[in-house]
Amino acid sequence: MSTDHGVQNERTSLAWVRTGLGLAGCALLAGRLAIVRQSPWAVGAAAAAALLAFGVLGWSHDHYRRAARQLREQRPVDHALPALLVTCAVFLLGALALLLIALP
Repeated sequence: MSTDHGVQNERTSLAWVRTGLGLAGCALLAGRLAIVRQSPWAVGAAAAAALLAFGVLGWSHDHYRRAARQLREQRPVDHALPALLVTCAVFLLGALALLLIALP
C-alpha cells in the first residue's frame, strides 16, 4: 500500500487555514463585544485575535511550501513548536474572552 505524503501535507495546511478562519471569527465576535461593552480589554482581545488569525493564515501557506520541500527531500517535518505556540495563544485569548463575558 502506497502512501501519498502530499495529501498529508495538504490536510495539515487546510487545518491551519481552518484555525486561522476560526480565529478571525473570534476576532469579529470580540470586536462586537468591544462595541457593545465599550471595553478597551475587548478591543485588545479583538486586535490580538485578528493579528493571530492573519499570522496563522499567512504562515500556513509558507509552512505548506516548506513541508512539501522537506517531504520531497525526504527530511522530517516538524510541526510541534508552531502548534504549541498557537495553542497557548488561543488558550490565553479564550481565557480573556471568558473574563470579558463573565465580568460586567
